[in-house]
Amino acid sequence: MRRKHIAVLFALLSLSGFIALSLVACGGGGGGDDEETTPTPADVARTTCKPAEPVVPRTPTDLPPEFAEYQSPERGYSVRYPGDWRAKPNVIALQNINGDAFFAPSSATKITPNFSVACEAVPIGTTSQEYADAKRSVVLRVVGKLPDVEKTLTVDGTEAFSVKYALESVQNNESLKLEKVEVFFADDLGGWVIALTAPEGTSETYRAAFDAFVQSYQRP
Repeated sequence: MRRKHIAVLFALLSLSGFIALSLVACGGGGGGDDEETTPTPADVARTTCKPAEPVVPRTPTDLPPEFAEYQSPERGYSVRYPGDWRAKPNVIALQNINGDAFFAPSSATKITPNFSVACEAVPIGTTSQEYADAKRSVVLRVVGKLPDVEKTLTVDGTEAFSVKYALESVQNNESLKLEKVEVFFADDLGGWVIALTAPEGTSETYRAAFDAFVQSYQRP
């Protein structure tokens, strides 16, 4: 498996599953006569991660030469990323989560540093706080520790929450260690995760570029 694919698979680990919030939104639990009418997660109306109108590509304006711009035909958002990085559309596809990744130039490590943007279908009306809490619970199940919210921020006018944590996995009897920074927020299109994935001890090298990447995000 190529290094870039390994990096994306790691990125997906913390994205997988929206179980906690789905159950809360469905009003899980209860008993007696209410059990027959309690909706299951599949019954809950969910967002689509797709804009209502087709996305019309535009010509970027005021784009610094060191940056490139990507506009997602499927999800409608746009971001600006380092011009020497490579965009891989639709490389994230897991259950109801889909997204794109942006890879740094060739790396000497088995984990190629990358940024990613992914959207997840969530119960309609989900708040950014609810989504962030649910995703932090997913991280808890994956790494055994609940990540603290390192900061709150605004992403294209929407409240968002940032976390940072370390992750380790064994691939082909080899231990691979990495760091992740993830920004969680929700809007009427879905639950969003904008992430930085990098080899252990290197995330701060890419943090300034990642912060600029996050702030460049624009919804359709």
